[in-house]
Amino acid sequence: MAGSQETVSTEQFEPFLKAAKDAIARGDPPGLVVLIWRNSEIFDAALGLRVVEESLPMRRDTIFRIASMTKPITSALIMMLMEEGKLRLNDPAVNWAPELANRRVLKDPEGPIDDTYPSPREITIEDLLTHRSGLAFDFSASGPIAAAYRTTLENSIAFGPDEFLEALATLPLCFAPGERWRYSESTNVLGVLAGRIAGKPFRDVLRDRILEPLGMKDTDFWVPPEKSGRLARVYSLDPRTGVLAPTPVWPRDAVPKFCSGGGGLVSTADDYLKFARMMLGRGEADGVRLLKPETVAVMT
Repeated sequence: MAGSQETVSTEQFEPFLKAAKDAIARGDPPGLVVLIWRNSEIFDAALGLRVVEESLPMRRDTIFRIASMTKPITSALIMMLMEEGKLRLNDPAVNWAPELANRRVLKDPEGPIDDTYPSPREITIEDLLTHRSGLAFDFSASGPIAAAYRTTLENSIAFGPDEFLEALATLPLCFAPGERWRYSESTNVLGVLAGRIAGKPFRDVLRDRILEPLGMKDTDFWVPPEKSGRLARVYSLDPRTGVLAPTPVWPRDAVPKFCSGGGGLVSTADDYLKFARMMLGRGEADGVRLLKPETVAVMT
């Protein structure tokens, strides 16, 4: 951390803390960690439980599954590769992902998945970065294509990166590339591309280029045994009972075959603050520069 570690006055955060405590008292969420950095001063709070069944309290160094907050980190890596001339934003993704060639597009985004027309152009890197690729998630789509996503990618965590792309390529696009925005598997595709462009596994590229330089020591795609005691259990709301229940997927006891660039990382509040401060610092934090200021301007 740069600058003073003294705490910001807590009085200004009392309304937020009260709302957070009230939510925790209702059981959703079971707990949280707050870390606010301003002018090199930090306000932090750890509230509630990280493991409900064992009454384990939240701590500032609790490790969380950060889900889609993985996406900005993957996107920053892609921009680093762009700076090095290894790709351009308007490059077709098929340059590194031939599986995505000859896309077909649904005539009706909620219609039959076999009622399609040829895509007018290829998906570009920028399309993937901005979720204008025509791809989707099962929960961001509707109709037959949503069910097709759910079935085709139901067990994608067991796929390797190549298998993931092969499965995704069996699905038609919801829209022509560039036509409109839809939250999607796009950043997962970017993670696969980053590994192929760099010539080594995506996890290794991310660790070498971003996580280790910034000192994000608790950020990875799994939690090793020596850190497992700090992991917050992942819960989901049971739609039938309205009760939070632990998910069966976490914790992971090994690095997954498919390290998801769109949602696979775990991290801590302090680790993610290092990445956020790099972005706030226009590509630099604590003397470590990852991106040029003009590149961060393009991103934001």
